[in-house]
Amino acid sequence: MRKTALAVGVVAAWIGLMSATAAGKEPAGGPLTEPLDESQLPITWRNLSNERVMFPLDMKDMPIKIGRERQLFLDNYLIADSANVRRQVQRPSRYKGNPILTPFLPKGGSPEYRAIAAHVMQFKTSPRFRMWYQSFPDWHDWRPDEKIRFASSYAVSEDGIHWSKPNLDLHRIEGSGLRNIVIPYGLMHGVFHEPHEPDPQKRFKALVCVEARRVRDGNLTREYTIPEGYYLHWSPDGIHWKGDLTRYIIPSLLRSGVLPQNGVGDTSRFWWDPLRRRYVGDVKFVIAPKHRCRGIMESVDLVHWSQATPTFFARLDDNQIYGHRGFVYQGLYLGMRWVYVMGRSKHHSSNVELDCSRDGRTWTRVGAGQPFMDFNPKRDTWDAGKMRPVAMLEVGDEIWIYYNGKPTDVETENPAFPDSQRVGNCIGLARLPRDRFASINGGDEVGRLTTRPIDFHGSRLHVNAIVARGGELRVELLSHDGKPIADYRAADCLPITGDGIDLPVSWKAGAKLVGLDHSRVRFRFSLKNAKLFSFWVD
Repeated sequence: MRKTALAVGVVAAWIGLMSATAAGKEPAGGPLTEPLDESQLPITWRNLSNERVMFPLDMKDMPIKIGRERQLFLDNYLIADSANVRRQVQRPSRYKGNPILTPFLPKGGSPEYRAIAAHVMQFKTSPRFRMWYQSFPDWHDWRPDEKIRFASSYAVSEDGIHWSKPNLDLHRIEGSGLRNIVIPYGLMHGVFHEPHEPDPQKRFKALVCVEARRVRDGNLTREYTIPEGYYLHWSPDGIHWKGDLTRYIIPSLLRSGVLPQNGVGDTSRFWWDPLRRRYVGDVKFVIAPKHRCRGIMESVDLVHWSQATPTFFARLDDNQIYGHRGFVYQGLYLGMRWVYVMGRSKHHSSNVELDCSRDGRTWTRVGAGQPFMDFNPKRDTWDAGKMRPVAMLEVGDEIWIYYNGKPTDVETENPAFPDSQRVGNCIGLARLPRDRFASINGGDEVGRLTTRPIDFHGSRLHVNAIVARGGELRVELLSHDGKPIADYRAADCLPITGDGIDLPVSWKAGAKLVGLDHSRVRFRFSLKNAKLFSFWVD
């Protein structure tokens, strides 16, 4: 009966279409935009960073080709099977001498003068570390009857820890005392060093958020003389900057809560992706009623941008994603989300969680709910309640993370809060050994993790691991169909012990992987009271 009714309906629709066409009438068509139930956006966007949702195909028997990069277990991409293991997000150690850069305070100056890092870069030539940061917090005189907002300054270091503010004296803001200003307005939301740029005057580029307004009768109005947005700037040396303020490249978000958004928000960040050779806009959205979340867009020239697509929405209802910054690391993408925990303080308290991507477009949470940088429960440090990473560098065998922070009311109202920590916006440094963002842990009962079939080129296997006293780590090699390979069984593996970022793996027959290049080999790691961070073949 139902099939008959369906057939009748299809025939009737076809007859109606043919009749309309025969009578010279075109079908009516439909709207250009599909109807949307915006109440479903939080659920939809939240699941976009769930690995199980975004990658529904079981690929455990499908081969992977790896290079010489170290292979991290931030997601399940490499894993075919596991038992009795857990993933643990690690935490970097904050430098005891933090903050490493504090605001300049002129005589009688407000403690709200800022040192908010926009970008930190490492160079082979002196100065080896260079930083661009927001230094001036307010509106100031610009052209006649105009005021412009903020200012960007420059700091340098030879070791990345001890910083100085060079006396450049290129720009002055009346009463500020600042002598290291490089752009006398705006926030530098992306800085790029391009030594191979043909035009030597444009070896450095930046996207700077700028706004200027009219002053009438001594009062700042809402009338824009420079509309708020992201404007392209360039420089020969990162110090002497010029910019085109006639038209923004990307508008700022001025009307939140509705779709489409009319711009991108104030914590948007722009960075260079060397793997895909394009610029990435890691942008802020605010959807109804006031949910801060993230999206991503791309460009090959900083001028023409792809459509932005959503990436992150908070996992919990009382959290929001205040900011995010992505980094390229060992052939993949690692991200740090600023998770705004509503209700903790009056000043946007935020801790940090990790995420990752294999293609730079689809990002998934790492150890969801496990903070990478967390609140200080003692509430006795300047960065106890607000930490926002903006730069990550590989320095020797360590990862250095530069972050912004400031005491919130939860800290300043603590009777035991030290006077030495009562600072404005400052910049801190956190460090951890290379690769140690997250680990696969085995406990008292032996845990096992087996990879998908792997094509590799090389003859020596290495691991980055911590093995507790009385524990051990062994590696077994299996064929594509899961059968142990002679001489490379778990019983043949010499137990790996101790703590090392480069621990070679050996078997009784030797350390070399003989005749296994491009053989689609599975690695099975057996862990007892051990943590495994990465492996690689060279």
